[in-house]
Amino acid sequence: MRLALCIFLLVVRSGQAGETPKGWSDWLSEGQSLSHAGNYSAAAHAFREALAIATRSAAIDNRQLVILHDALAGAYAEAGQFAEAETEYRRSLALVEKTQGKGSLNYAFLLSQMAILPTQAADREEAIALLRQTIAVNARIGSTENIAFVRECLAEVFRKEKRYGEEEPLLLDALADLAKQKAADPALMATALNNLAVLRFDQERYQESVDLQRESIRVFEAALGKEHPSLIAPLNNLATTYVKMRRFDDAERTLQRAINVCKKTLGEDDVHYAVLLENYAVVLRKLDRKRESKMFQAQGQQIERASNRRNGIGSTISVSALRSVGN
Repeated sequence: MRLALCIFLLVVRSGQAGETPKGWSDWLSEGQSLSHAGNYSAAAHAFREALAIATRSAAIDNRQLVILHDALAGAYAEAGQFAEAETEYRRSLALVEKTQGKGSLNYAFLLSQMAILPTQAADREEAIALLRQTIAVNARIGSTENIAFVRECLAEVFRKEKRYGEEEPLLLDALADLAKQKAADPALMATALNNLAVLRFDQERYQESVDLQRESIRVFEAALGKEHPSLIAPLNNLATTYVKMRRFDDAERTLQRAINVCKKTLGEDDVHYAVLLENYAVVLRKLDRKRESKMFQAQGQQIERASNRRNGIGSTISVSALRSVGN
């Protein structure tokens, strides 16, 4: 998300005299590399450049435009720019609906990503019905990883509505399908483990939740390194579980690591950083360090309010990837 200024200078300088200007596919590749590294704001810049070039090209087709809008939407979502993400997902959905229809797996794949945005809280029933239907139709013929991803997103929608009985079979099916894959995407597997850990937390099966969260962190670290922003959610969730188990020192150490990763990769003005600070304040209260707690609570709330203003949202956003540790 927040990236060193020198990176932006490098991309601005491309195309000077004596250099071949970048095409849309070059910008797409650069954005994908930046997204994989967790530099989502820089990735969004690259995807916007790709779209600007692609939309002026007569050779571009709808399938390629869908890829670009989806990539930009994903970068926006990871950067906490949820309104912008929804706009790009809707553009992708409109293109896919024209060419493949609402019953296609590609339509469901895009819809599932949009459905878990915080901005979609009031519009989920139609999405749930469509995603269920698409899973049923494509479970045997679609890509295993795409089906697993759609299941994961639908499970998250059910979790937000506390429909745990409908959430659990989706998570277990997704994990079972991924486990059968010899080369399953490790990030998708780690996310599935984290999501099941969250369900076990909701079911008050705390030790199982801890074990799953630790495994999720291990898989993420092996695939992406020890300072990737994908670690923030499972680290925060692990700290949350430690609080429930009254392991406050473990919770503090775990949140400190999450805060450090977030600060280095996403920056101190990111909404995820705000939520982590507020959760850290709760842990400090549990440790009877009230002065420090008030300081971190105020800092987190200030950052969150600023983030909401940037998103054009008056009320506080609950970051779906992070769980509050409670008071």
